[in-house]
Amino acid sequence: MTSIVLASGKGGVGKSTITLNLGLVLAMAGKKVTVVDADIAMANLGLMLGIDRAPITLHNVLSGENDVLDAVYEGPNNLRYVPAGLSLDKVENVDHARLKNAVKTLDTKNDFVIVDSPPGLGDDALAAIECASEMILIVTQEPSSLADVLKVKGLAEKRGIKIRGLIINRSLNDKSEVSVQDIETAMNLPVLVIIPEDIEVRRSGALQVPVVVRAHNSPFSKSMVKLAALLLGQKIDSNPTQKRPGLFAGISAFFARLFSKKQ
Repeated sequence: MTSIVLASGKGGVGKSTITLNLGLVLAMAGKKVTVVDADIAMANLGLMLGIDRAPITLHNVLSGENDVLDAVYEGPNNLRYVPAGLSLDKVENVDHARLKNAVKTLDTKNDFVIVDSPPGLGDDALAAIECASEMILIVTQEPSSLADVLKVKGLAEKRGIKIRGLIINRSLNDKSEVSVQDIETAMNLPVLVIIPEDIEVRRSGALQVPVVVRAHNSPFSKSMVKLAALLLGQKIDSNPTQKRPGLFAGISAFFARLFSKKQ
C-alpha cells in the first residue's frame, strides 16, 4: 500500500489536475486508488469531476463528525475520491491532525492513496505533507516556483519524509525557462516526468471531464501514463494507444476503445 502526497510551494502549478488524472490512470491499470482533496480552503477535485456538492466531505472527517470511509465516493473508471467541502462553514472546526489517521485508514483499503496538498507552508499544508508515506513535488520552470518548492522540500526533509522526486508541469520547452538539469541540481532530486503545456487541460477543466478520459492521446495524458508506469515499476512507450504486453496493455486497450467510441 502506498500513500503519496503531491505538494508544491505555490498554487496554480496543476496539483489537482495531476492528482485526479494520475489516480485515474492507476485505476485503469486495475489498482484500487483513492484520491483525497486535502485543500480544504480551496477545494477543486469534486468540481473537476462535475460534482458540486457531497453530503459528507473531508471537512466532516477533520471536524470529527464522520469516519473517512463515510466520505469516499465512486468516480469514473473505478476511481474513488474524498472531496473537500466547497463551503467554508466547517473550516474553523477542523483538526488537521486527524488527516494522518484518515489517510492511514484509506491506506488499508487501497493500493494507492494520492493526496492533493494545499500549496504553501500553512497548518493545512503541513498536515498534508506529514500524512503520506512519500511525497512528490510539483514545480514549473520559473525561478519563483523553484524557490517556493525548495522551502517545502527543506521542511519535508526536516520531518524525515521520503521525497520520490519532481514533476515539472506546463513545460514550454523554451530557452527562457529554468533548465531541467538546473532544477535537478538545485533540488538534488530526480525529475520523474516533464509535462508539456497542453490546451486539452484547460478544455477538460471547462467541461469538468478528466483529461485522460476526454483527451486520452494528448501530451498531458501520455505524461500521466508515463508517471503511473514509473510508480508501478513498469516501462512503456510514450504512446498510450499502442498495444503493449503486460499491465499497461489494459490501459492501452482502454484508450483505444474509448477513442473508437468517439468516432
